[in-house]
Amino acid sequence: MNKLFFTLLLTTLPLIASAQLFDSSTEKTKAQTKYGQVAGYIDQGVYTYKGIPYAQAERFMPAQEPKAWQGVRSSRHWGPVCPQAKNNGWRNDETGFFYQWNDGYQSEDCLRLNIWTKGLNDGKRRPVLFWLHGGGYTSGNGQEHPGYDGRNLADKGDVVVVTINHRLNVLGFLDLSVFGEKYKESANVGMTDIVAALRWVRDNIANFGGNPDCVTIFGQSGGGGKVSTLLCMPSARGLFHRAMVMSGSFLGSTPQKNAREVGELTAWYLGLTSATIDSIQHVPYERLLEASNKAFREISNRHKDKEMSHGIRLGWGPVNDGDIMPGIFENGSEKISNDIPLLIGSTLNEFSTPNEDKMVRPAVIQQATIRCQDGGAPVYVYLSAYQTPTLDGKNHACHNSDIPFFFNNVVKSAQMTGATKEGIALGDKMSSALLNFARTGNPNAKGLPKWPSFTPETEATMCFNAPKCEIIYQRIKE
Repeated sequence: MNKLFFTLLLTTLPLIASAQLFDSSTEKTKAQTKYGQVAGYIDQGVYTYKGIPYAQAERFMPAQEPKAWQGVRSSRHWGPVCPQAKNNGWRNDETGFFYQWNDGYQSEDCLRLNIWTKGLNDGKRRPVLFWLHGGGYTSGNGQEHPGYDGRNLADKGDVVVVTINHRLNVLGFLDLSVFGEKYKESANVGMTDIVAALRWVRDNIANFGGNPDCVTIFGQSGGGGKVSTLLCMPSARGLFHRAMVMSGSFLGSTPQKNAREVGELTAWYLGLTSATIDSIQHVPYERLLEASNKAFREISNRHKDKEMSHGIRLGWGPVNDGDIMPGIFENGSEKISNDIPLLIGSTLNEFSTPNEDKMVRPAVIQQATIRCQDGGAPVYVYLSAYQTPTLDGKNHACHNSDIPFFFNNVVKSAQMTGATKEGIALGDKMSSALLNFARTGNPNAKGLPKWPSFTPETEATMCFNAPKCEIIYQRIKE
């Protein structure tokens, strides 16, 4: 046995030595964009690029194309994230362990994207998966969890994965339109940033081996809300071809009347008038955030006990201005994307006790039902029920817990998933479903029962679980 072992070792050592698992050569990773060349690195056969600028923007102004650069731009490390309130989740040891946050470094120059692909300029026209992070419309970034890493998904499915950062909170959604035409788009620049990123993908992704005519947008929580919003935005039409909403069926938008009230009061707290409003461009971010938070508190008190927008208190998010953003699955705004196949779902225990899902699940059914009633492309619905065993199972199938399974990052996100044998097998099935959906618009995959499209009559739902997945046909009781 020992002799056989050493024989095999001596035979395979030259092969191991010759196989380069990691390469950061500029020449080997050089790729062309409209604005200049970038260099990344190769991680076990997957080309990786980080922090590429997809746009630039002045505060509260719509994004513009980035400035061109000379030479080769190193794009090997995460770009800046949008300024936001400090994440204090790390203060709790178990929470920090579970999520493994990467808060990054903050800058208003944050319009950056990251790419994972298995080939450059090879004519393969790979499907593109375009990820939108969670955190509501207030916080988060494109690299904040290990589960967001696109390497394993790109490798498994031979697809191109893109993640982005964009403007959030007061920088992305402060409505200053009451102060004139110059600021008419300020309430939604956080969303038009995403449209700018999708345009960048359309114009550049072929150089990274991707197919600009096969783009899937997907996101979780606030990222799912952004997907729902893009489905209703005329400016996003034609920039994506499939859509997946994960625990983000946030239907309805902030009325512009309410949003303008926040913007006007924020300016007042800063001592600005119509004549001096342009000075808001130079107000330190911390002071700007403080003023807007005061405005929210005062307006919430004015409207105490009244529902503000989409069932929650007034907060940062897309504003229904009747033009750039005509509503989120309301007043027929979603009908412009009737030809887009949808995949919508949630997890079993988010924001609730075990065996309940009172906050999120009804909105999933509502969104799927609206789309079915509109007609058009099919809708597929899922429920992720796998009970993560980490921390003695206390988190159950919680909010965010399905992300590493769809990204094929069950081992990479072991603190969240437990990385059990059955969990790894489930991740293989869930990531296969996503990859098939991205490629064809249909998530049916090997190892899963036949997954019928959703109808209001059957409410057919794929229940992802281990040791087996199954189709259920009844609404989860509220």
